[in-house]
Amino acid sequence: MSVRQLDRMFEPRSIAIVGASLQPGRIGTTVLANMAESGFAGALWPVNPKYDELLGIPCYPRVAALPKVAGGGPDLAVVCTPPDTVPGLIGDLGARGTRAVIVLTPLPPAVRQAMLKAARPYQLRILGPGGIGLVAPAAGLNASVAHVGARPGRIAFVSQSGMLMTAVLDWARQQSIGFSRVVSLGESVDIDVGDLLDFLAGDADTSAIVLHLESIGNARKFLSAARIAARGKPVVVLKSGREGDDRVVDAAIRRAGMLRVHSSADLFDAVETVARARPLAGERLGVICNGTSLALLASDALDWIGGQLATLSPETVRRLRPHVPDGMVPANPLDIGVRADTARHAAALAAMLAEPQADALLLVHAPTSAAGSTEVAQALAPLIRAGGRSVLSCWLGGEGVQAARKVFADANLPTYDTPEKAVRAFGQIVQYQRNQALLIEVPRQEAAAGPADEARRLAARQLVREARAAGQARLDAAQARSVLAAYDLVLADGGPCDAGRALLRIAMDVDPVFGPAISFGLGGAAGHAAGDRAVGLPPLNTVLARDIVQRSRAGRALQGQATAADGVHAALVAVAQLAADLDEVAALRLDPVQPADAGLLVLDAVVELGPARPETALAIRPYPQALEETVAWQGMPLLLRPIRPEDAPAHVRFFAALDPDDVRMRFFTALRELPPAQLARLTQIDYDRAMAFIATRTGADGQAETLGVVRAVADPDNAQAEFAITIRSDLKGQGLGTILFRKLVEYFRDRGTAGLTGEALAENVGVQQLVKRFGGRVLPGAEPGTVELALQLNGGLHAKSSEPGRN
Repeated sequence: MSVRQLDRMFEPRSIAIVGASLQPGRIGTTVLANMAESGFAGALWPVNPKYDELLGIPCYPRVAALPKVAGGGPDLAVVCTPPDTVPGLIGDLGARGTRAVIVLTPLPPAVRQAMLKAARPYQLRILGPGGIGLVAPAAGLNASVAHVGARPGRIAFVSQSGMLMTAVLDWARQQSIGFSRVVSLGESVDIDVGDLLDFLAGDADTSAIVLHLESIGNARKFLSAARIAARGKPVVVLKSGREGDDRVVDAAIRRAGMLRVHSSADLFDAVETVARARPLAGERLGVICNGTSLALLASDALDWIGGQLATLSPETVRRLRPHVPDGMVPANPLDIGVRADTARHAAALAAMLAEPQADALLLVHAPTSAAGSTEVAQALAPLIRAGGRSVLSCWLGGEGVQAARKVFADANLPTYDTPEKAVRAFGQIVQYQRNQALLIEVPRQEAAAGPADEARRLAARQLVREARAAGQARLDAAQARSVLAAYDLVLADGGPCDAGRALLRIAMDVDPVFGPAISFGLGGAAGHAAGDRAVGLPPLNTVLARDIVQRSRAGRALQGQATAADGVHAALVAVAQLAADLDEVAALRLDPVQPADAGLLVLDAVVELGPARPETALAIRPYPQALEETVAWQGMPLLLRPIRPEDAPAHVRFFAALDPDDVRMRFFTALRELPPAQLARLTQIDYDRAMAFIATRTGADGQAETLGVVRAVADPDNAQAEFAITIRSDLKGQGLGTILFRKLVEYFRDRGTAGLTGEALAENVGVQQLVKRFGGRVLPGAEPGTVELALQLNGGLHAKSSEPGRN
């Protein structure tokens, strides 16, 4: 992953258009015209030996003739010349100091490779080849062949289809939707969607990201970048094409905390929805309408998506009685009648906003003679803004409700033109919130609960290797029974299943893009015919396994059977662990499986074998068990290991044991307790990007206790990792900081990271001494009262002294 030089691509001070022209139909003609009209304030340099000037702009015969500026050459170049000229031009541009190039010319494979070879010595980044180019309206940048530009805005749009990009630009201009960045990826031979997600995640000009994907190259890179981006801003994905299993794609998008839509029509509605909607406490919807037919439309739409209507409490019913037509009893959906005036709208909304069982509200209004839509909107918008509840609205009609829609839009309230769209939007909020909850689930591998378990799993690995070496395509029944038993999965000796219990199916298949994927659904021929199959990516924990079960029809068969459901959840976690451990298992079928008193009984199993998969075949890096290490400290064993989500309770106790001064030293502010979101960020990490090691032991009360933690997050280029370290206040000065920091240094040195950096308060002498002992430097900080810490990770680096310091 790399965001190197992408700032030059999006915020250039100077641009060269190589192949600029005035000939109709030429790419260079369109790009030059677009740039000349886009309001770019920097230097624009056409390059073409056939012209002295173009559109009144001086034209240069070759790259070498371009003006010399700070840095040596243009920040960005757009190449629009024939394919065979491209590699040479890339070399010329790199030599002049250009570090970002958009290649709009489609290239054959051999020329693509020559182009990349020419770029490599200069670390020059390339967008394309092919594609439409990019647009960054706030920078006055339209380095594209799109027929229209874009308005400034806060949405970034990245597309693998140039045609869809131009269509979206055209549609967005009509809808007055603006963009921060619009990018056509082309063939993505260098800059890919993962790189752009990394850049946009930290882009202050972007508040929401929209992706159109046709294919995903490096699944782990994509998901790692997506998980980082989705933690900070909404990411909406439209995936087209048939690359791999679409249910696996859906599971990956869900696991990354993004929201998937299935049509271009839903794409930007979804962005507006998740960007404007407030968090939900649950998934129950309250509906307010000024007409019976509107209520029916809304409730039918909610039923279609499997949504849930809120039940009104007696107190809300009492408050609403004066505000419904005579003879009607307040209910949900709430019909306040076609004669409802502005005051009745406001009273009904106020009562529904106070209803504790409604997690969100939908207002559906059609214009009537009793109340002007604009006046209603003006009265309701302040109530909604002050109410703290997510409220969606549908102003049904044409010109008569345009002003009302604008009132709500100006108040940053989501609004839609049909009840069905509004209900779909509610469904998107629900799904997005579920996906965000899954995003913070980064489960550990479930291996090594004890030496006996690890021994059984090692034996299973050896059995699979020997069977594969013997040329077996699948395990026989006895072998399968042994392998499954190592993961506490019981294969029955045979016999009929209990027809009174639900027959289920668990499987593992290897997707060509995302690697091993776990599925659950109804078993047997009936299950196959029904197409019941919910999918998740390993590693899994109970929360993630429960999500898979709840998304299947088979899950409904387990409702009310808590013991059976627990058995299924445990089996899914076990199968995910098996997939991570046994890289020569190509497919696994447990069909059918049956709930049993002891958990789950497998009635039939097929274990297919294939070539060993690399560890990177797992799209999400599992808990790195191999990094666990037991060391001696203060005459007792101490376990150093990566942090896990399950460490959250111990981390709360660890934080509570810190002196206020130590909290201020670590967080640069006074915190009395860790907010839930911050606790999640500290204990639920992406092991592919970050690492946090804790020192832990079992306390006198039998509970695991965290004694210290050191963590660092690497940048996408792996050039630097920013670190922080905290030791429990009563244990400082006993060498624990040195032990933990050495663990971190060794890990990031092995990872190939160039250096560790950190920021500390100037009064934090302990951490400064720690870094110096490892050969690091302490420099003046960017802010008064702070220092910068820097440690180069050169080979053989060790602490200069083993003497404990105050750290």
